[in-house]
Amino acid sequence: MSFQGQGMDEKQKQVFDKARKGVLKYLVEKGGKLNMGELHDYSMNKYFIQHQGFSRMMETFVDEGLAQYDAATQEVTISELGQQFISS
Repeated sequence: MSFQGQGMDEKQKQVFDKARKGVLKYLVEKGGKLNMGELHDYSMNKYFIQHQGFSRMMETFVDEGLAQYDAATQEVTISELGQQFISS
């Protein structure tokens, strides 16, 4: 998993993973594509994941193939793998 070496204990990993699933589920609820700013606001308001934590979360989404990020449009799009992740 992508948490290795990031200084998280087991409880933090569980909370972070729950938030990742929640944020991806929200992305699906919004049609599977959303502006990163809106996704950031949701993660901050719902899961109290702020700037650095959100950046880490987005990096895990992209690195693990759960979502794609388009820098030109600043849109995040869930992938098929991301759909499978939230179903597990």
